[in-house]
Amino acid sequence: MKWFYIIILLFLVRVAGAQSGLNGQYQFNYLALNPAIAGESGAFALKGILGNQFNGTIRPNQVAQVVAIDGQLYNQSAMSFQGFRTNVGNIISTGINLGYAKGFELGEVTLKAGINGGLFVQPNVITAAGQQRLAPFAGAGLLMKYKTAWLGLSNPMLVYSSRITETRPWFLHLGYLYDQVEGFALQANILGGFANSSIQTTDFNAKAIFFDRLALGASYRIRNNGLATTSKNVLPFAEIKVSRTIVLGLSYDSSYGRAENAAQANPNGVFHLLFRYVSNGPDEEQNFRSLF
Repeated sequence: MKWFYIIILLFLVRVAGAQSGLNGQYQFNYLALNPAIAGESGAFALKGILGNQFNGTIRPNQVAQVVAIDGQLYNQSAMSFQGFRTNVGNIISTGINLGYAKGFELGEVTLKAGINGGLFVQPNVITAAGQQRLAPFAGAGLLMKYKTAWLGLSNPMLVYSSRITETRPWFLHLGYLYDQVEGFALQANILGGFANSSIQTTDFNAKAIFFDRLALGASYRIRNNGLATTSKNVLPFAEIKVSRTIVLGLSYDSSYGRAENAAQANPNGVFHLLFRYVSNGPDEEQNFRSLF
């Protein structure tokens, strides 16, 4: 019951934030929110995410591409790489991100600290398609795990170049995995972000896992974009394990890009397609009930 009261309390706390091209698609990639999550999926993990907008033609308009790779090293350490490209309105955002995480055991509690750094490219395709602004950034995150519960605090762009114009939110993340019923597990978490007093977001995420093969979930996202308006939408998603190491997924975001600029949101919504490969060793399957 204590987790129920904690979640209710966190819902009542007003928090804020906006999504960058990378962390706006976190439903399939929690590593985008916190570099300390590196290595949590398994010994080696590869994720590819494509965002496609279907506009009535045979060929969809592809508006997002994400590649995320992370792997465990020795002594509870891990490394990660992420690359992304998104097209929201008239802005194309591209970036790469390298991360490192280190864990420490304190009895039944695991503490992890992570750092990340990278480069961000943001050209304005209206004013000058050839002009690109290359800007470095660095971030950090903390993760605390106790059995099947976790608490995270992070900012992937804690230190940044003045050329980066996107918002750089702090994230507070609380979650729990219930897996006491054979053939069923439920992962629920709440995410709050804060960038300033006017931009605010609170997300509630839940995923039901059936027989370690199929997962159905949804993300309920509340956005205050600082323009005296608040948007709310539900982002459904599904994942299915097609082999010992491969999972495919599909999600639909009806308000893609609205957190950054309400006037430039893609009106038709975006389908995100996931390919995930996780290797835990020659005789081990991908853990479909992992915390992240």
